[in-house]
Amino acid sequence: MKNNLLIICDSDKNYCHKLDSYIRDNLSIPFSIYGITDITRLSEFTSSGKNILLLISQSLFEKKIPFGFKHILVLKEKENVLEEKESYYGCEDSDIRFIDKYQRSENITDSILSMCLDIPEIVVKGNGKDQSNSLTITGFYTPRYSKDKTAEVMDYAGKMAAKEKILYINTDSFCTSKILRNPEYNETIADLIYFAECSDDKFGIYLERIVKHDKELDFVPVCHIPSQGRMIKSSEYAKLFRKIAETEKYDTIVFDISDGMPDLFDALNLCDELYVIHDNDYISQKRVDLLINDLQRDEDFDMNKLHRVTGGGRIGA
Repeated sequence: MKNNLLIICDSDKNYCHKLDSYIRDNLSIPFSIYGITDITRLSEFTSSGKNILLLISQSLFEKKIPFGFKHILVLKEKENVLEEKESYYGCEDSDIRFIDKYQRSENITDSILSMCLDIPEIVVKGNGKDQSNSLTITGFYTPRYSKDKTAEVMDYAGKMAAKEKILYINTDSFCTSKILRNPEYNETIADLIYFAECSDDKFGIYLERIVKHDKELDFVPVCHIPSQGRMIKSSEYAKLFRKIAETEKYDTIVFDISDGMPDLFDALNLCDELYVIHDNDYISQKRVDLLINDLQRDEDFDMNKLHRVTGGGRIGA
């Protein structure tokens, strides 16, 4: 079986439909999804293959333990009833985990992704080849200090996201955006960089688990600790971009580059298009001129991809 199989088994038909719709809209892992309310139908799927994940409500699970499934997520409806370490007769070799049923669909999909990481046979979208030519890196940089730059670029990226698949990545280790830096995020750009180096065929699952959403815009959270972010080199971003391209999930990465990068000009060279943001005052113009003079001396940089734009919320106008 080429695609992965996800079965949602719950007596509430509306709940099955709602969760089914959310998973289809938000996960790019190729699941064939079945929502069923009759637990007796589960026997139809036990011989379908090894890359099957069963999501089942606690009431149905307790009513009839589903034998023949190796990967089961139980949706808890009551507290202090099920024990995760409890052994179930006939399911001793199964991976059975428990999550709360009544929570945000996004949290449930995070649990699905975490379980997928432990299913060896799971199929991840992408052919594993270098697809970097199909992924555009659109960079934004300013040699002037601007507290509004992040908001400007995110606003631009959000507008782009209405037309194509966009991923926003910010390199500012001192970023103060409450959207990008949130203590509730368990994983950040540092974790994604690590998985790009070590995860091989499961990188697409880690990517989906770490990426967060602000309306239509997908973004990677910045590091909780600034010194962590400052240690990430442009070569690591280059490897990350190649791995993201292999997933075929995004058309464009909006790469918000900060002065704090240890190898700034190498980062600028990663961009297919580079937008330099400036104000109309003398100091800002002078700083941009100095940057352009440096880039002109860089034999590896193509000046045709550089564009000067005025800041103040008018990017892309």
